[in-house]
Amino acid sequence: MSLVKKVIKQAIYMIEYLTDTTITIRRKPRVKIDTHPSAVSDGTSMQQYVELIEKFCNFTPKNIVEIGANFAQDAEFLRQSFKLNEKDVFVFEPHPQIFQEIKNRYNFNNYELAVSNTTGRARFNAIDIQGNEYGNSGISSLRDGLTTNKKNFVDVDVEMIRMDDFLKENAINEIDFLKVDVEGMNYEVLEGFGEDLNKVKIIQTEGEYKQYWKGQKLYRDMEEYLTKRGFLLVDFKLSVDGVQSDSLWIQRGYIK
Repeated sequence: MSLVKKVIKQAIYMIEYLTDTTITIRRKPRVKIDTHPSAVSDGTSMQQYVELIEKFCNFTPKNIVEIGANFAQDAEFLRQSFKLNEKDVFVFEPHPQIFQEIKNRYNFNNYELAVSNTTGRARFNAIDIQGNEYGNSGISSLRDGLTTNKKNFVDVDVEMIRMDDFLKENAINEIDFLKVDVEGMNYEVLEGFGEDLNKVKIIQTEGEYKQYWKGQKLYRDMEEYLTKRGFLLVDFKLSVDGVQSDSLWIQRGYIK
């Protein structure tokens, strides 16, 4: 490490110590990916989590699981950032059109499955990708929307699975980085891991402070659930309107 980097690192450490805060320096994203034109983002929002993992974790992720993948742009950004092979990435996306685009674009372990706390069949509210009034391809859900118009969605019958069942069926013993974005079903996804949640090292997920989806649990429910199971909150960002957040959780044993 150069002298300049050492001085900067020491200065940051001293400021953090004196102010009892954490400083995160945003660097220019290291990778640039080719995204689908209908994707909700370009994947670069994942750069902050790559840097936080480098800062706080005592290991480098060797696999990625993304549940609610949209067009898998975030999974691809993370894959390139951690220099993984495509077969180290597992993505779940029940929207049939979006799933087909993922298959055409990436050679990941791709699963056209909805993830929840039960295994079976379910009705899925699939957003009309081209014709919805919100210009958003990422708001499909197993739940009925409370702030969206039903005319923007198409009912689709999908296969649904618990993650503990999936891990057992596929002989997967650990998940290094888990990203969950399933529009009102985040709590149920985590619950569906059962005791196997201890196989997950890092979790990045959304949370809400009011119901956007009928019957959904809120951030505080998820916070309590993860805290009781040995995860520490290391990063939290609240939306400007104060009703939605993004958070990063690391299992205690994997923190430096």
